[in-house]
Amino acid sequence: MRTHIVSQFSEVDNSTMEKLALFILLPGVALAFCEEGFEQIGEKCLKFETEFRLTFAEAHEFCLEQHGASLALIDSARHFKAIIDHIITNGMKESFWIDGTDRGHEGQWTTKEGQDFPMGTPFWAGFPDYQEPNGGTKENCAHINNGQSFYINDVDCNSAFWFICEQANNYDQYYKNESASEPLCLLDYIALGGKCISFLNEYAVPWSEANLRCGDLEYPGELAIVDDIELLRAISVHLNEGWLTDHDYWLGGYDEGHEGLWTWTNGSGVPMGTPFWGLGSEGQEPDQGSKENHLAIIGHGHFYFRDIDGSANLHPLCQLIG
Repeated sequence: MRTHIVSQFSEVDNSTMEKLALFILLPGVALAFCEEGFEQIGEKCLKFETEFRLTFAEAHEFCLEQHGASLALIDSARHFKAIIDHIITNGMKESFWIDGTDRGHEGQWTTKEGQDFPMGTPFWAGFPDYQEPNGGTKENCAHINNGQSFYINDVDCNSAFWFICEQANNYDQYYKNESASEPLCLLDYIALGGKCISFLNEYAVPWSEANLRCGDLEYPGELAIVDDIELLRAISVHLNEGWLTDHDYWLGGYDEGHEGLWTWTNGSGVPMGTPFWGLGSEGQEPDQGSKENHLAIIGHGHFYFRDIDGSANLHPLCQLIG
């Protein structure tokens, strides 16, 4: 592997080769060499343009002409989360253009160059009664919307926003971590997002009983701990493809006894904010205080995290123990 990588860069200057060697020697590090003005966010080199606002077309042109770059492409849930984490950590409070449009082919969202653009959870803003995009032919360009907790929304392409440029031709095309292989799962479980998951659709029980139902499986499980955004994505895709959008599921999270401090049953913290928690009429979940102390994903809530009264009868969503 190392010999192959070095051969790809036989004509690269010594400084670049030194950087390449450093990355190769550090296991688990994704390779990206960012040009001046760009910074590595996740596995990509991005530049957040925050000095002026442009239309969608102008932003595309600016990225290309000024940086030889394109508008940022969201191509995985993990990359989307890295961008949102960066925006929030740096206190940015405006919206950003990204590379997504359905102009000319209504409802078929792609990049400007025709690559697939991700749909559904955990990318687009999800409310109890609808999920973006919902602007029809009047709103044909995608932006990360400050007004919707930085989820993606469709908007008029002639609006003016800050924007994110993505550096082209990163060296990470030659070396990336291989995705974790899916486990071989036992009876009652399926492999999703690196875990063995079971949907107990034959039961609808309160949260306190749900964990017991998971433990009663032939190979005992526990309520699922969904702390990886790619796992939430995989669960959402599975439920939508299986026509199970009318189902609601308990997860192993709660804040009962310590209001506002959401933890999993193993004692670790539940991830908060975007892109895990959905939106409601009063802002972003959780929004019901001490009335609703248990964690669920709800079909009509587009399988984002929601706080729910633990006495409600929902299906257990289990993971294999161990």
